[in-house]
Amino acid sequence: MRPQCPSCDSFNEPEALHCNQCGQPMEGIGQHSKNPAGRWSWLPWTLPLGVAAWLWLPALKDEESEAPPVIPPAEPNLKQDSSRPRFQSPDKDPDPALLEFDEPQETLGVNTGGRARWGWLQMQDPAGLSLGVSAGAISAEGWVVLPRKDLLGAAEIVFRQGRPGSGQIRSGFYRIGDPVGLWKVKPADSAASLPLAAYDPELQTWGIEPDGTTREWLSQSGWKVVGSFLHIPEPVSTAEVLVQDGAVVGWLLPDERSSESAGGQGLAGAWLWNGPPGDELSEIATLADFQQSEFAGGVVEGYRQIFDNDLEDLPALSLLDIARIRPLRLSEEEIPQIYDRDSLLVNVRDRLSNGLGRDPLNYFWGISADSLRWLQDPLTTRIWMALALESGDIDSLRLAIDTTSDLVFAAAQPQALKDLEDLLAELWVAGIEAYRKAGDQGLAHQWIEQGRIRYPGNDTLRLLDGERLLDNGALTAAEVALEQPVLKADLIPFRDSLLKRLKAERSIEGRILVRFTPGSPVIEATALVGNLPVDFLVDTGATSTTIPHSVIQQLGITLDGRTQQRRIRTASDEFMAPVVELPAINLDGAVVSGIQATVLDLPGQPGVGLLGLDFLSNFRLDIDIERGWLLLEPR
Repeated sequence: MRPQCPSCDSFNEPEALHCNQCGQPMEGIGQHSKNPAGRWSWLPWTLPLGVAAWLWLPALKDEESEAPPVIPPAEPNLKQDSSRPRFQSPDKDPDPALLEFDEPQETLGVNTGGRARWGWLQMQDPAGLSLGVSAGAISAEGWVVLPRKDLLGAAEIVFRQGRPGSGQIRSGFYRIGDPVGLWKVKPADSAASLPLAAYDPELQTWGIEPDGTTREWLSQSGWKVVGSFLHIPEPVSTAEVLVQDGAVVGWLLPDERSSESAGGQGLAGAWLWNGPPGDELSEIATLADFQQSEFAGGVVEGYRQIFDNDLEDLPALSLLDIARIRPLRLSEEEIPQIYDRDSLLVNVRDRLSNGLGRDPLNYFWGISADSLRWLQDPLTTRIWMALALESGDIDSLRLAIDTTSDLVFAAAQPQALKDLEDLLAELWVAGIEAYRKAGDQGLAHQWIEQGRIRYPGNDTLRLLDGERLLDNGALTAAEVALEQPVLKADLIPFRDSLLKRLKAERSIEGRILVRFTPGSPVIEATALVGNLPVDFLVDTGATSTTIPHSVIQQLGITLDGRTQQRRIRTASDEFMAPVVELPAINLDGAVVSGIQATVLDLPGQPGVGLLGLDFLSNFRLDIDIERGWLLLEPR
């Protein structure tokens, strides 16, 4: 009698495993292993287009099975779990290069003359650095199960079986989002291993460890379909390969590799193959395809470009502006350690540091302020500030101050916070010096006043403020600013010089101090004639004061035929010049009225007058050319 399909009631041939109308299974999983060819004849991987579609289909949540029915390939579960830790640290696993086997690591399979082939799988990044090392059992065709998390960031996977034997993984059978996949080692060694076959719950199953320890493995309940695997969560302490009737049918992944990966699937437990035999299975995804699917368009892809050793520092740093706006496609826990945020920060710091002592200005501008705010890393911030400080460029200093003033408080440790605050104060001082060099004393004094408010404990700014107060003649305020000692040895000479200057200026109290350029033989001063500022040369050898014609006009004084004249004799000439009475002359508080000045334009000095003895004789004079002081004491 021909059996009826339990789903659609269609009649089928007695040996049919699936309904010829609806494709639903006719009986349970146990029957499948007895006719593997018929079991898989309908599946999509027999058609190229079906394979491609199966690989790239979006994942759906797998349903739990209470009993082991015939299970077609299921869609992967893409649910993310941020609790998944990073991949196993390489320093916990042996380096294959250091392993020595007397013979290739092979273990006799149970009920078979073949062997379970064990070796070491080493994942390497594009720079050849190890991402991790794990033990793996390889089927006769070269198939091995690998967790998704172990592959993230790997550019190359090397298989070693003792020193003589080795192979590489470049492609595999993998579906996007699956926690595990099958990957193929080439070249395969079919003579020294067991073939891959589908798991059959009706057959006795043996677990074989890398050291050859063999035990009977008893299936547990709680099946869950994950891609082409049946996953049974269970505590596992050591990696094992599962063998039935002379074939590899699954792998046990230990607890130390366990975590919640994509799809919410814990890796620990049994991963039982539920697909075609190994010799009927073909690779449908390359390792590069895997990395592209996991990283493409995400922030980690931007990180990977920055890590490129062939890329110069400045182009690499500029990529931060692109990387920081990419979506985080992977959770922080899923990102390979070599590409995680800590590794990124180390790379950025190293690249920025290359600019110190070499090209600080260009390296400072090589990373944007927005990227620096995004990084929120005190060490990177400190290097950036050091670049600005070393450059001495006023625009760089201003940007560094504006940017880092709010980043300073991102420092979690008190010492880091203090270091950044101290460096920020140094930037402020450097900005003052930059303004001074540019000849902008007004902005320099503004920065000094603002700096004293922002950094009241900074000795350098306190001394600069004392100097500013001395310049303005505010001796009492300057004395207050200078009375405290300084801790830094390099500031002691500066403070001593300011105290000496303060003492000297205290000694002239009661006298009028007119400052001029120190060391200059010519004393230039500006005095008020009435309310009009006029530039004068102070000349103790001149009998009378002179005033230029342009000043007379500005004062509103008219020259005519009734104007008094004075004979002027020079070394080469003699002539008559007008004489006018000037309003009161005020030289920094030294005031003299009734001066009869000669109207005369000095050769080569247009608009400049001469302040002679008719003004100076009203005072006792003390001239210090070295200091640039003219002291006037009223008689």
